[in-house]
Amino acid sequence: MTTTFGKLTIAALIAGSTLIAGTAEAATKQETKVTTQFKTLKNGMTIEQAAKVLYGKDYKKQLTKKNGMTVLKQKAEATSTTQGQKTTIYSFYDKKEIVPSDITTLMFMTKKNSSVYRLTSKSLDLFRDSSTGARESKMKLAKGAKIKTGMTEKQLDGVLSGKGLGEWTGLDSIDMTSVQTKQEIDLGLAIKSEFKTYVFPTSTKQKKFVMLEYNTKKKTYTVSSQMSY
Repeated sequence: MTTTFGKLTIAALIAGSTLIAGTAEAATKQETKVTTQFKTLKNGMTIEQAAKVLYGKDYKKQLTKKNGMTVLKQKAEATSTTQGQKTTIYSFYDKKEIVPSDITTLMFMTKKNSSVYRLTSKSLDLFRDSSTGARESKMKLAKGAKIKTGMTEKQLDGVLSGKGLGEWTGLDSIDMTSVQTKQEIDLGLAIKSEFKTYVFPTSTKQKKFVMLEYNTKKKTYTVSSQMSY
């Protein structure tokens, strides 16, 4: 699955010569809608359960059977099978827009030799009419301040203007426990991660792309990676 940084890099290149479609007001309504939808989608859901969230009462019209498995009618971005475990990925965005204002990407997997797909990864990326193509935070990195890997949200807030981190541009959630074996989970091999991505303005023309990962021990998000643009 393409990372948030990867999607933002593509958006930034396009934004250099193309404006993001839609007005700020319309984008805000859409952002609220897709964010609510994203939070309602739970890892472990079957494709049918996810379709209810995505399409509402007419969700059954969006489903079909393929090789005895329930899948969406829309074309998958990618499909694969590894050692009896199947994977399929779907992306949702307004295909009429030159540059989408938002992209939701869902990855479903099966247990080994199972015929039921379950949601194992979801991401939401929001784009705006900006130099980076991202929905940027209004919180500015203080002059001379540095963002360091491992910083907690509170520490990051301390080197930014205002209170809080402002608006994020990407959310990612990975939870593969629904398709992992009990033995893998008991051995501490459960795969679960939560990420948030922000774009912060600085005292120069550069912007800071910062990804935070939820730290289960500290019970807060911490900086996992960053890059300047």
